[in-house]
Amino acid sequence: MRKRILQIILIIMMGFIIHTMPVYADGEQTSFGSESYEWELDIESPIGIYAHATQGIRTVEIYVQYDPTMLAYQSGGELLEEGRIRISGNAWQAIEYKEMLQFIPLVAGKTQISILESTITDVYGEVHTTDSIQVPVSIAFPTDWTLTGLEVNDVLVEVFSPTTLQYELETTQANLEVIASPSSLQVEVLNAVLTMGENEAFAIVTGENGQKVRYTLQVTRIDDKEETTNAGNAINEVQVMTQGNYTTGIAIRNQSLIYILLIILLLVLRALFIVKLRMARKERNKKVRNYQEKDVRIVEWSEDKKRSTKKRVSKNTNRKNAVIEVNHVVMDFKREKDEATSIKEHIIRTIKGQRSYEMFRALDDVSFRIDAGEVIGIIGTNGSGKSTILKIISGVLAPTSGNVKVDTSKIQLLTLGTGFDVELTGKENVYLNGSLIGYTKEFIDEKYDEIVKFAELEEFMEEKVRNYSSGMVSRLGFAIATARTTPEILILDEVLSVGDMFFRKKSEKRINEMIHGGSTVLIVSHSTATIQTTCTKAVWIERGKLKQIGDPKEVCAAYGKLNNS
Repeated sequence: MRKRILQIILIIMMGFIIHTMPVYADGEQTSFGSESYEWELDIESPIGIYAHATQGIRTVEIYVQYDPTMLAYQSGGELLEEGRIRISGNAWQAIEYKEMLQFIPLVAGKTQISILESTITDVYGEVHTTDSIQVPVSIAFPTDWTLTGLEVNDVLVEVFSPTTLQYELETTQANLEVIASPSSLQVEVLNAVLTMGENEAFAIVTGENGQKVRYTLQVTRIDDKEETTNAGNAINEVQVMTQGNYTTGIAIRNQSLIYILLIILLLVLRALFIVKLRMARKERNKKVRNYQEKDVRIVEWSEDKKRSTKKRVSKNTNRKNAVIEVNHVVMDFKREKDEATSIKEHIIRTIKGQRSYEMFRALDDVSFRIDAGEVIGIIGTNGSGKSTILKIISGVLAPTSGNVKVDTSKIQLLTLGTGFDVELTGKENVYLNGSLIGYTKEFIDEKYDEIVKFAELEEFMEEKVRNYSSGMVSRLGFAIATARTTPEILILDEVLSVGDMFFRKKSEKRINEMIHGGSTVLIVSHSTATIQTTCTKAVWIERGKLKQIGDPKEVCAAYGKLNNS
């Protein structure tokens, strides 16, 4: 399976490299040095213009167009007029001619630079013309941008966002008037006079520090006699229909093939991971069923951590209350020595067989048992294997050796933020994250309002998660994870310190309700106070080895002495 995954990754990466390599077709053509440009305000920025001919170039003549309201020309070629540059020269029979142009971005937003027409004379004296091409240019926002709203023709744009650069509008009025909030910001409207039908206008907003941002308004002027309300009154207001986002672009069709390849790669890896996880869970459940149908071996532990002699007992005797048994679990991970610093280096090392690995033992012969109704706290320093043992118990990971006897269908694992996609909205992530931890769509529909209210994010569910603070993400993840009724086995991986002080009290109350609802509970926490007040037994794992198991106060005291030494 791993070899197959590696082969798929290599094929996709090779396609990515081939796609990004500069390739010239036979014949004559002009091009830019990059597929797109991202520039900063008021900083001189270069752009390369190239001409190519397979038979060699004698002379070139290229005309370049740019938007002078967005860019200020600095150097390169010959400025014919504002917005138009002429490039000419002799390539001395070389197959490529290059000219660098320099601009200073004046206004934040999106624009483009175009090669309108070009003439290439080859070494034989034949004259060739090439098609016009464009390249997109994104100019980043000012760091202290204070714009909070736009008012178009006396109507406030309700869906306005300062980082959204394009809006589609409808109006019955012949002119556009735009006012910014706060009122200290100045607005200049270009193409403000509207004709019937579709129009394109621009609102250039000047900030308090003099920096500017341009917003594009796709305006459709309609006849007020044709569009009326139920009472027969004309529509005299601006209606915002759709919006484009500055970061993701105006249309999906303009996305590069690179992003498509990366999306395909992620989908393939996700599908393979899900298939492998399901197969592992199916196999584990099969082992559990076989285990329940016959006599088993159990391991008894004394308070001094010495393992007693193994004895064979019937499932109907001493073991009737044991719900989890961890037997001599060893977990090894393979990590690469001297990792590659680039995709190119990674592929070259793989092809040449120069990649080397070392084994890291995360867990070393760990054994313990948990009876029904116990609340177990797992402590240890960072990197000691606490989260790893929880993932093995829940069936997410399979141990290198040893085994865990448990019915994984009864387990609910709470670990915050798992499966969040920062490019989706909060609402979309509720359904995505909920489906990953086993909720049905019908269950999420029923619990959605309750989840949002508990997370205290009613006003932010339509915002993308990448705009959330870490505390907001934690609150949403906690609300999703705890929406279900108390399971038979509850596993909590660092979820008892969520959000601010007020939300933490609310989250602790919900966790205590789940803990005292009859579940068998495993808790991983760095807070020894939480372990001592909440748990009936503590397990101390240090650098992969089981150090001590027993009364929480005694175990936490020993753990504290180690950290203070």
